[in-house]
Amino acid sequence: MLAGGYLVTFKSNWNDGEVILNGPNVGYNNRLLTASVTKDISSYDSFEFSILPNHKNYNDLNLFNTFIKVYRPIENDKLIFEGRIINISDSMDSSGVLSKVVTCEGLEGFLHDSMQLFGEYHDMSPKDFLQKLIDIHNTQVDSFKKITLGTVNVTNSTDNVYRYTEDDKDTYDTIQDKLVNRLGGEIKIRHENGQLILDYVQRNGKQSLQGIVLAKNLLSLTRNINIEDFWTVLKPLGASIDRNNPNGDYTDANTAIPRVTIKDVNNGSMYIKDESMVKEFGIIVKQKTWDDVTDPKNLLLRGQNEVKNHSAFSLQLQVSYVDLAYINPEKFATLNCGDDVRVTSVIQGIDFNQRISSMTIDLLELSNSSITLAPQSLNITSYDVMLQKQALADKNMIEHIEYANKQNKIVISTLKNDINKLIEENNQLRRDALVRQGSGQTVAGGPTEPVNGDWGPVIKHAARLMNVQIDDSGVNLVKAQINLESSGNEKALGGDDGLSDGRASGLLQFKPGTFNHYALNGHKDIWKGFDQLLAFFNIPNALSQITGTHGWSPSGSPRYTDVPNKEVSGGAKKLQDTARKYLGVPYVWGGAGGARGGNPYSGMDCSSFVSQVYKDLGINIPAYTVDMERYGHQISRSEVQAGDMGFYGNHGASYHITLALDNKRMIYEPVPGQSCMEQDINAYPPTWWIRNDNMARIVAGG
Repeated sequence: MLAGGYLVTFKSNWNDGEVILNGPNVGYNNRLLTASVTKDISSYDSFEFSILPNHKNYNDLNLFNTFIKVYRPIENDKLIFEGRIINISDSMDSSGVLSKVVTCEGLEGFLHDSMQLFGEYHDMSPKDFLQKLIDIHNTQVDSFKKITLGTVNVTNSTDNVYRYTEDDKDTYDTIQDKLVNRLGGEIKIRHENGQLILDYVQRNGKQSLQGIVLAKNLLSLTRNINIEDFWTVLKPLGASIDRNNPNGDYTDANTAIPRVTIKDVNNGSMYIKDESMVKEFGIIVKQKTWDDVTDPKNLLLRGQNEVKNHSAFSLQLQVSYVDLAYINPEKFATLNCGDDVRVTSVIQGIDFNQRISSMTIDLLELSNSSITLAPQSLNITSYDVMLQKQALADKNMIEHIEYANKQNKIVISTLKNDINKLIEENNQLRRDALVRQGSGQTVAGGPTEPVNGDWGPVIKHAARLMNVQIDDSGVNLVKAQINLESSGNEKALGGDDGLSDGRASGLLQFKPGTFNHYALNGHKDIWKGFDQLLAFFNIPNALSQITGTHGWSPSGSPRYTDVPNKEVSGGAKKLQDTARKYLGVPYVWGGAGGARGGNPYSGMDCSSFVSQVYKDLGINIPAYTVDMERYGHQISRSEVQAGDMGFYGNHGASYHITLALDNKRMIYEPVPGQSCMEQDINAYPPTWWIRNDNMARIVAGG
């Protein structure tokens, strides 16, 4: 579903049609290299992407008059960003690779394109004042930048403002200074029915029904405690005290000026202690100034109230997460900037419901997305509660580790028994034999491209489809002929012998006329090695017509016009091709791949292999067997199809996993010392099976 990332389009002018810049249905060379949207409740959206020179639209992007849209690939392709390009920079890295980095701003940036007039405004509501500013903007800009006022629900106690505007500030800065910074609220521009509509509301967002929870969709969490304004003892200061120097002149500007203090009304002390804080952290003195207070008694009251309501710390969480809406869109709505979301990390003692103040959405790799929650003020009581929760979480974690160690001993014991049973039943030998011989028990699925440069698996697959019995010696004979004819290059072009039927071409160096004579319907591409192998096995007694040591000339009538055994296509083939590209990758316990990241070809274990195949197809699941049990619903053995996951062991204590290629064959990473292999399911049947609905949709698709 997300294999190609979000859909990104551009227009060279406002009224032009949209052209695809990135998306799931474009070729690899026409995708963006990086792409991320940044949202913030206190600013407008931005979008930054990088693009390589081989992209067909590399030179079609221009400042200010190229307009960009980004669509979320769920929720009916919801628009999540619209704006214009405001910066383009190009660079070359140390390896000589060129790229452009393009920065875009949201539609609110249009408000920077007009300047306000000097003016005095009074006896009007905030909404009416905002309308005046928009009217001035609309008289100066292009028609497509003109804005209509939408919802406005920000006001003050009198619903009346008195403002001066300056003629050296643009419209956006004026709105921020005269309204947002003084009355609060948030401005956003939406594009609906051909109009730009500006809303000025108290806050955007809602309470999200989707939480971010450890072991579910929380990838990482950073907790920052800000102590920049931390103090335990307050020194209140009031207005400046005018004084003359002994010579009768006013104080020089560089001379310090004293301020009103509370010393005369606070038993000779200029300080107010927060006793509980002093007891906890010692004496740390900071001052706070009230320029409008001239009476020491009033200053003392201000200071005492400040100590009473003192928030000692500011807590902020930054979270990397997986949005569950991409896994189960029917159940969850996506998280949006401004939403309130509950974040739970039991191992850190964190359970907060807080507003998302900013978020970064990686359009190409969901797991790189992150959110920042609005700061939360903590007094000494709430700080102590947080520490107590952390201590309890630490205690629970120790108990969990001890329990896990006990469970691991049980699992190890079970594994030993299962291994002994496998040895007794000689299943390992049977598995290896089936893999070597290709089994022949199912012909529907198989590789159509060489596996790590080896045409052997493709030869076996083509032979099975054409009802040709072939053993290892036969496979080696065909491989020898391929090596002689083309060195394995399916694009090889032979010399011109002057004959009218053209030059020998492709993997087995068929003449075009000869190839067309034996080619099967739907497989008539002479430049595809798989199509040539099907044509080869369509020759009567094909193996007897080659030697592997010199050229060959086929003879006899074609055996078939269509492939006799149906070839897998669509989503099932996509799954099979994706999984089979890892055939031969060594088993490495705790290795790379899938949710663990890293280079999968360096080695994977059974769970990271399955996680990697899912990841390649745009589905994020864990890379640990027990955790993977929750990412599907159980099905019977008879229902098994491509993409289903088979588990070995009991529910909640599974110790091995495999991936179905179809109802009869599976692929998996076996044990240390072996590599990713394909075999019959019945040779090593899993205990139970589950189906992931997102994978099932891919398999059912084209």
